[in-house]
Order: sequence, then C-alpha cells, then structure tokens
Amino acid sequence: LAAYREFVDFERMLIDDGTRIVKLFFHISQEEQLNRFEDRLKDPLKRWKLTFEDFRNRGKCDAYAEAIDEMFENTSTDAAPWTLIAANDKKHARITAMEAVVDCLGKDVDLSPPPVEPEVLAAARQHLNVSSKLIDGLSGRTE
Repeated sequence: LAAYREFVDFERMLIDDGTRIVKLFFHISQEEQLNRFEDRLKDPLKRWKLTFEDFRNRGKCDAYAEAIDEMFENTSTDAAPWTLIAANDKKHARITAMEAVVDCLGKDVDLSPPPVEPEVLAAARQHLNVSSKLIDGLSGRTE
C-alpha cells in the first residue's frame, strides 16, 4: 500500500505543478487475447510480439484481475481517475482513448480562433479583393 500512496502523491505533485494526467487501462477478453496470439504467431511481421511468458501468464489471470482491482481502488482519484477502455475492438479502443485524452487536455482551454492582427487587416484591405464588411467584421467594427 505504501507504493500506491507514493504513486498518488507523485501524481498530486504533478497536478499541483499544472500537469494533466490521463490514465488509460485497456481491457481485452481472454478469448480476444488468444485470437491475437494466434494472429501474431501466423504473421511473421508480428511474431516478435509473442513470447512464452504470454502463454504462461494466462494461467495467472485471476491474480492479475485482483491486482488490477486493487490498483484501481488505490490509485484512481478525483484528480487522476482511471479510464477503463473495452479494447476487443482496436479501432473503438483507439478512438475512445483519443477522446479521453482530448477531454482531459482540452478542459478549460480556449480553442476559439485568435483575433486577426490590425496590421494584417490593414494589409488585407489594401491588397486583397475582399469586402470592407468582411474586414470590419474581423476587426470587430460594426459601422
């Protein structure tokens, strides 16, 4: 439990310094894991991803499930919660992960376009064939 406290304390220090933390946990079923193992075995370009330990560790799935639950219980906080992602479908998992990252990193960030610099508007008025109405609208004038 001390390691979990240290982990949460470290995250708190990062957050207090302005860092945004996104914790993602991708879960696949045992069946999907076996399918991926088989695909990796068949594909010479993916075979390197498969090791003996992958098969050996499948026998420990109950212990891993307990450890995962314990990790969530001890390290998911209001400031840095875990996002659990169903990952049997890789495309869905990737999109869900990107949405979680964008949601976290985009909080309180003004994404409105910046105002056009007055010098740019003056040059545009002089060199472009655009209406004065457009230029005035970009400058904030409503004459």
